[in-house]
Amino acid sequence: MTTATETIQKYYDALIEGYDLLVDAIEKANERGIKVTRQLAADVVAGQREALQLGKKLAAEPGDLGQLYAALLEATTSAQGRALAFTQAAYQEALASGTDARELVQKLAEANRETAAAAVEVARQWAVANPFAEFMKKGIEAFQPQPAAAKAKKEKAAASA
Repeated sequence: MTTATETIQKYYDALIEGYDLLVDAIEKANERGIKVTRQLAADVVAGQREALQLGKKLAAEPGDLGQLYAALLEATTSAQGRALAFTQAAYQEALASGTDARELVQKLAEANRETAAAAVEVARQWAVANPFAEFMKKGIEAFQPQPAAAKAKKEKAAASA
């Protein structure tokens, strides 16, 4: 049989485990958000640089339509590639987030089961060790609604006494 101190320690360990799971999930979500934000910022910078390079080419040789068309086609293709890569990265992070969320829910459910079991054990040990527990139990039972048959039986017993 475990001592009250061990039982209480087990309860707090289970609570700490649940909080650790939540902190870990928050950190992972934060890392994903930072990763996606960094990629978006890098893509914006690359797009701005390409736009400036395109403007520079156009200003250098405004009459060369062939070069202008090639530069426009290259910039458009590059922008589409970046947009596709960003969308793919964001989708991958969303999938990973969903997987992590499912795992977190399973781990939290297990941690909560452990916490509840530890709390029940603490309460049980307290009830056994506390001289007022039986008094409180009877007091609570007295205020509980009783089924009609049990109530009628009590009234009949009280009347015949």
